[in-house]
Amino acid sequence: MSSTPPVSPIYVTLQQAVAEGYAAYSTLRGYIADGRLPAIYIGGRIKIRREDLDALATPARQAPTRDVVAAVERIVAEAPPLTPEQREHLAVILGGTS
Repeated sequence: MSSTPPVSPIYVTLQQAVAEGYAAYSTLRGYIADGRLPAIYIGGRIKIRREDLDALATPARQAPTRDVVAAVERIVAEAPPLTPEQREHLAVILGGTS
């Protein structure tokens, strides 16, 4: 006997998707209503393909890459010096103290 892992179902119910942490029930219903999430009825229940749920995922914010950091450093190095008023204004914009 081979011990193969169980295959996850292609379709899941809204309740299963919520339990697995994809989104809140009302959020998933909204996605279905506005066409962002395809769904079907099977046996009187709304079901969603797992791959469609996975497609909703967005990457978490990542740290800037070295290219971005290098570009910012170049811009800062080439920029003229800021006046004290400009520094204060920039600090306020960036959430620092005024």
